[in-house]
Amino acid sequence: MIKSRTCPKCGGTKIAGPHKVHGANQHIAIDLPGLSTATLDTFTCSECGYTEFHADKLGLRNIIRHGRFVLNPPGAVSRAPRRCPNCGAEARPESSYCQECGTTFS
Repeated sequence: MIKSRTCPKCGGTKIAGPHKVHGANQHIAIDLPGLSTATLDTFTCSECGYTEFHADKLGLRNIIRHGRFVLNPPGAVSRAPRRCPNCGAEARPESSYCQECGTTFS
């Protein structure tokens, strides 16, 4: 959404952000092993309300260094993403359904 400048849900172009999300008197953050964290920014489509979270640059470096990579661990052979036969959206290789339109993959 922040690169394309369009909402993936409704195609709207009025994107608001970045905004910090607050909770318990602090920014929302991803806890990583040790003391590293990643602060998140949000971007929201002002036409439909769809919201995405993005790590800031320091947070992304912390995720790369200290994050847990469950779906695609570093050094793992990556598989090509799936394409939904109904809407053409890109999906993770291990997905059993399309997150955009709900079509079930066989």
